Amino acid sequence: MSLLGNPRLMEKFRSFHKYVRKNDGQIGTKQRGIDLNFNNACNLRCEYCFTNSPKGDHVKDQLPISLIADIADQADDLGIFEFDLQGGELLLRPDTLFEVLEAIKPERFYLYVTTNGYFLDEKMAKRLAELKVSRVSVSIDSMDEKIHDTIRGRKDSWRRAMEALKHVKNVGLDPYLNITVGHYNAFSEDIEKMCQYSLDNGYTTLLNVATPGGMAQNNAKIMVDEEDKKRLIELRKKYKNILRNIWNPFDRGYEKVLGCNTVNRLYITPLGDVLVCPYVHVKIGNVYEQSLKEISEYGFTIGRFHDHSSLCLAGEDREFVSKYMQHKGQSIFNPKHAKDLFTKPEDYVQSKVTLPTTV
Repeated sequence: MSLLGNPRLMEKFRSFHKYVRKNDGQIGTKQRGIDLNFNNACNLRCEYCFTNSPKGDHVKDQLPISLIADIADQADDLGIFEFDLQGGELLLRPDTLFEVLEAIKPERFYLYVTTNGYFLDEKMAKRLAELKVSRVSVSIDSMDEKIHDTIRGRKDSWRRAMEALKHVKNVGLDPYLNITVGHYNAFSEDIEKMCQYSLDNGYTTLLNVATPGGMAQNNAKIMVDEEDKKRLIELRKKYKNILRNIWNPFDRGYEKVLGCNTVNRLYITPLGDVLVCPYVHVKIGNVYEQSLKEISEYGFTIGRFHDHSSLCLAGEDREFVSKYMQHKGQSIFNPKHAKDLFTKPEDYVQSKVTLPTTV
């Protein structure tokens, strides 16, 4: 669903734009989105999965539809305008996905589904359009079919993903080609080919930097360095259809940074835990126990999430990663509690903060 045809969504987006403009181009404490993993089951076995789905981690757990509807209502009340449905692979259980979409009432949001594309045929694309999905993001790892299929752990996954993007575009939804970039491929010819392919086909390219979490935990070697980051800016300026959540989308010079989106984009697991980011496995609350407003307010009292960071904490800030993301067994289903990580008054924006009784 486009912004222009949706007064409520346009109102929220304008509020976000106005805030960012007045805040010197920084995201500050303006909330932006919900990343909802309502079920972690998947049909692929990706080497770097940040949710540990290939290990069978909590693949049977699922948030109740009634709770998802309540989360969406709360998000709308908070002025949140983006809603990203993630997995796992949500098209593995399409009937459940359709129920979730109807419960959320997508007309209030710029709502998108992130998928590996394996089950996204023409019929599915049309159904998603009917249910008022705005965008479909499909993850591509390489322009080399064999490389992509090897990373994804299943033959024919590349071909199906590429076809999925075509189906999405053909039904009038926004097609996003998602690319993960790390130190291992930032200067590769393959990255350039994917960016060019996306531009040539009228897609938007979404860059995600590799983070040492999930099945890549403790592998800080994959993180981008300073030269890699310069390379990403070069690509941003060259292709102009490339986005990162950390970048300022309103900057026509293609250089400015909104800042790290921790807490600005809340990540909710099938257990109801709320993490500050899909890639920072630090828990600040649970939707069964607290409202999104309460959870967000607590998250923003923590200095590391309140204060502006021009770096992605999970993918670029090595000090943060070492201190807060490398605990044994830490994952989205075994997150570290913020109250256990941030224990000193100086960790908080205010000198006296009352910690939640349940986090």
